Amino acid sequence: RIIAAIVAVTAIALIVGCTSQKPEVTEVVVLRDITDRHLVQPNADKILTLFNPRSKWNGRVFHFSDLTNVSYNQGIEVKLEAKNEWLSNELDRDKEIKGFENRLTDILGKNEREPIGQDNSSVYFPMAKELNRLAQSSSAKRILLIYSDLMENTREMSFYDGGKFRLLKTNPNELKSYFDSQVELKNLSGIIIYIIYQPKGIKEDEQFKAISEFYKNLFESKGAEVEIAASIS
Repeated sequence: RIIAAIVAVTAIALIVGCTSQKPEVTEVVVLRDITDRHLVQPNADKILTLFNPRSKWNGRVFHFSDLTNVSYNQGIEVKLEAKNEWLSNELDRDKEIKGFENRLTDILGKNEREPIGQDNSSVYFPMAKELNRLAQSSSAKRILLIYSDLMENTREMSFYDGGKFRLLKTNPNELKSYFDSQVELKNLSGIIIYIIYQPKGIKEDEQFKAISEFYKNLFESKGAEVEIAASIS
């Protein structure tokens, strides 16, 4: 009887293992530029859809950080571990998911109320650091949302300087070499990047087209998939 029971349990385990889909982890990172008062703000409801809500057993990681006038900024992270549906309680899982969603919404809600607007802005350095971190992540799906006009404005590199801005079109390789000297990007294959910005006028629109195209080419050359939009569709 004992042997029969062991065989039965083993058979059930094999069937479950073959028929059930292994849970995966989706990691979403939001970088919000607070150096401009008129930038698009992250929307919690739209961001939550990126985690594929229908797959309740999948893991979820959400990381949030501001882009400011300095290169290093504190981040906030909340996680929901992946679970095996055959070894877990569905009601408990629903509560865990709700807790994750409430925490994410709370993080974005609190940061919406923070004062916005600074004289300088460090954009590339924190973006590159976060992308390199995602490149090392074991998450099955990795997404970076960048809410920014991408206007780098540090002592060494300012796109408000006409000469530096023209390099975006006349000599993008010089800019790439400069940024590589700050932080060299790793292989970004499998990472999806959304650059989100709504220009206020013609001047801002022209600036953003030039800068976003430069970054799109840079990130795609490293294997990432890049989408430029005014909001998450």
